[in-house]
Amino acid sequence: MYKFLSEDWIKAYMEEWNKNDKLKSELKDFSATIKYYIEGREDDAVELIVENGIANSAGKANGQAYDFEMWASLENWKKLATGEMGPKAAMLTKRLKFKGSMITAMKYMGPFEESLRMMGRVPTDWNV
Repeated sequence: MYKFLSEDWIKAYMEEWNKNDKLKSELKDFSATIKYYIEGREDDAVELIVENGIANSAGKANGQAYDFEMWASLENWKKLATGEMGPKAAMLTKRLKFKGSMITAMKYMGPFEESLRMMGRVPTDWNV
């Protein structure tokens, strides 16, 4: 079990990402730096670096500018990971906050939704 959005958790998430052939295939032309954090805890943010659909690096965010940033309350992250709330609904209702190119996000909405559902595959300790 990994504490949600810890450095170990994001590394386990990277492994899940790279096991997902459909995700990698649909994102073969996508490269981005992505920052994730729990609302109000930006200092504890983690990052995922994706190059041509493959997650190449994961760890603690370092304060650089990111292509995409996503944050939500712990409760809403849990709802996303368990499938209780869908990614599109979460964004439309602002339960999942997002910073970055909306055009790019819409272009890759299918893989984006898959990447959020995939969070539920990481053994997670939600007591953070």
